[in-house]
This record gives sequence, C-alpha cells and structure tokens, in this order.
Amino acid sequence: MNKKVAIIIVNWNGQKYLKDCLESVYKQTYTNFDVYFVDNGSKDDSVTFVEQNFPQAKIIKLNKNTGFAYANNIAINRSFEDKDISYVLTLNNDTKVDKDFLCNLVFCANTDEHISSVAPKVRFFYEENLIDSIGVVISDDGGGMNRGFKEVDNGQYEEPTEVFGSCAGASLYKREALIDIKYKDEFFDNLFFAYYEDLDLDWRLRLRGWKTITCPSALVLHVHSATGISFSPFKSYHVNRNRYFLIIKNFSLKYLIKALFLTPFRYLKLINSMFFRKSGPSYKLKNNSGVFSPFFIVLKGFFSLFLNFPSLYFKRLYIQKNKIDSSEDWFKKYKASVNDMIYK
Repeated sequence: MNKKVAIIIVNWNGQKYLKDCLESVYKQTYTNFDVYFVDNGSKDDSVTFVEQNFPQAKIIKLNKNTGFAYANNIAINRSFEDKDISYVLTLNNDTKVDKDFLCNLVFCANTDEHISSVAPKVRFFYEENLIDSIGVVISDDGGGMNRGFKEVDNGQYEEPTEVFGSCAGASLYKREALIDIKYKDEFFDNLFFAYYEDLDLDWRLRLRGWKTITCPSALVLHVHSATGISFSPFKSYHVNRNRYFLIIKNFSLKYLIKALFLTPFRYLKLINSMFFRKSGPSYKLKNNSGVFSPFFIVLKGFFSLFLNFPSLYFKRLYIQKNKIDSSEDWFKKYKASVNDMIYK
C-alpha cells in the first residue's frame, strides 16, 4: 500500500495560501511522497517563500502564466522520471488537507484495479459545513459541475461510490491511467489553459474504460476560485470556450449534435440569470470595467474555436479511434442540471 505519490501544486501569485496548504501537506500520516511546486511566473514572493520554508519541495519555475493544464503536464512528466511514482495528486494552492487525507486516498485507489482517479470530499474553507465537491457530474450540453456543490454536509455522501469523474483541484490519479490517455506529451490538454481541463481528462479516462470513485474520508478545505475569480470574464470565457473543445474531442456524433442543439438554451438561461433573476450572481466587476458582455465572451470563444479547430480535429480522431467504452448511460447515471450549473 505504501506506494509513492507525486503531489503537484500549481501556483500563480498565491503566496498568502501557501503556508496553510504546504504545512498541511507535510503533516500527512502517509509520508511516501514528493511535492512538485510549479510556479506560473508569479509576481509575488511565492517561490522565495517556498524555498525558505519548505526546502524539501521540488520547485519548477516557469517564466509566465502557462495555465493550469500546461503547468501540471510539466510536473507530471517530471515526476514520472521517478519510476517509483505510482500516483499523482493534483492539489490547488488554496487548499488545506486533513492529516489522513493522502492515506485515505491511496487506500481507496487500491480497492479496484480499474480505478483511474479518486475524488476526496472537498468543503469550503470559510464555511466548513458546506460541500464544494465530492466528484463531478455532467450534462447533455457538455457542461459539468461539482457533485454536492453548496450542499450542507449532513453525511449524505459518506459512502464511497462511483462518479463520472473528479475535480483536479484535489484529485488522485493512477500513473498507468494517465499514461493510458496521454497524447504526445499531454495528460491535461494544453489548449484548455484553465477550466474544464479536468472534465476533459475525466471523459478521456471514461472512454478508455477507467472509472472514478469518491473517498469521503479524505477531507480537504478549499477557498474556491481564489486564483480565477467566480463569474469573472476570464473564467466565463474559458468555461464557455472549453466546453466546445470538450464536446468536439470526446462526444460521439449523436451527442455532439445534441450538445450543440442544447447550447442556445444554455445561453438563454444564462441571460435570464443575469438580468431577470434576483437570486442570480452579480456580474459587476471590481476593477471598474462595468458589467461584462456575455455576447463578447461567446464571440471571442468562437474565434478561438476556429483557430484551434485543426488541432481539436486530430485529437478527436485519436480519441475516437482508441476508445473502448462509449456508454450512453453516463448522461443518465451522472446527470447534472443545467439550471443548477448556471449559478455555480
């Protein structure tokens, strides 16, 4: 059971979160791990802080913000140079993990040889009775959301269970599963930059016959959207654009057409939530840029889709050719509500 884990923490200007995160990591009862700290060209003193306070961490310095996907890929490839690494744990820098977190994840991962990833129970940092995620669920239009998001934790998810996938903000992956879906030097798709890159990975693992389970005994607290502010233009653009990337690559032709057909309804619900629902989120920005236009974000996403379509096409050919499972029951078994997703 004492298999070695590579813990990968991608950071961008997150120094204020690093003490809680790294101290909790190094207090784990499971000690067979290495930490790979990837800094995405931070302008604060993140790297200096880690060098001075956690010298045992393996630091990878990047010159600019390369995004969540690329930074994780760099670290995963680096960690796999160590032949003893059996698992990869991706962990957001704004998290704090329980002392038995890693031990419980590894235990759950060993319960079935077909498990590719394990999803812990993630609660909000400042509201510990509220769930952030315990696995991922999906919708017919290609969207996804955290299972249990903003539910009061009353013990309703205490039994380990199979889910569609896991959120890479805190997820344990088996080495052989990641190698199985690797495309060139990518595990996460670098085109995604940030957001939905983990859902895309979940899809590719599923299509190769792997499965994901939850591990409720593995507890982690998460600030949530500390790097990418909720409802910001940056986040909205990448979520919208990357949903198209995901369905083009992974969906069968039948479900690709269905997802495109459902997209206008998704946009109508978004507009309704912005302008007509008092309970909807506020889209006023704190940087004095006013209310951002969802129409501009959609158009910008289409332009990026056009530029990246050749690469997406060849990735689709590779994925569809090599898939061994394309169950249409996933949309029923792990279904999310599009209405719910609009407000997350």
